[in-house]
Amino acid sequence: MTNLLKVSAIALAATLAACGSETSANGGAATGPVAADTSENWVETVTKTEDGGFRMGNPDAPITIIEYASLTCSHCATFAEESFTPLTENYVSQGTVNFEVRNFVRDPLDLSAALLTRCNGEGPFFQLNERLFANQGAMFETIQGADQAQLQALATPEALQSGRTFVGFAEAAGLIELVGGLGISDQQARQCLADGEAVQELEEMRNAALNDHNITGTPAFIINGQLAAGVSNWAQLDARLQELVE
Repeated sequence: MTNLLKVSAIALAATLAACGSETSANGGAATGPVAADTSENWVETVTKTEDGGFRMGNPDAPITIIEYASLTCSHCATFAEESFTPLTENYVSQGTVNFEVRNFVRDPLDLSAALLTRCNGEGPFFQLNERLFANQGAMFETIQGADQAQLQALATPEALQSGRTFVGFAEAAGLIELVGGLGISDQQARQCLADGEAVQELEEMRNAALNDHNITGTPAFIINGQLAAGVSNWAQLDARLQELVE
């Protein structure tokens, strides 16, 4: 957490250079022909996994995708914009793919945004996640116009211990008002932003990505348990999925 707190708001644009990843495996293969299962509305089937991510779709789908994503990564925002409709309509709704998002937090603003997407549990997670990605440009513009000295004061261990850090970053970026239109009250948002256990969960998820999966950039994809080489955007992931479902 100390390293994350060192990132100032004015340096957030520079952190975008850390977006993007190249991985060393091709992603695990599906076994046998993949048959559709439309017995349920899988797009509405969302659960929180033991690893802390949120998974959409048939839990028994033959193809599982895990995306490690950062809400301050421009490539992740592009992937979210391009992928959501075709991924849900062509794969998740057919019961052939389930899709899990795990946060790979990189800076205080990213962590603040992640806390809000996770604030109300499974039901609204994907809607909140998509909304914050769609709002990424405005989020950066707003926070870069904020008082930088105040933001630096928030990025201290003392501010973190008091619970002010992520409330302050969310306020400066206009995120509390944004999620207010999606069913999270001002009071609820502030409680989630000051939730130390939720912060720790996000930090542990980042550490697992680094230590267990050797992930250093976002977006990164694990397909059927293996990191996927050369997959960093929707066109590449879609091509890989078409190979697996055939």
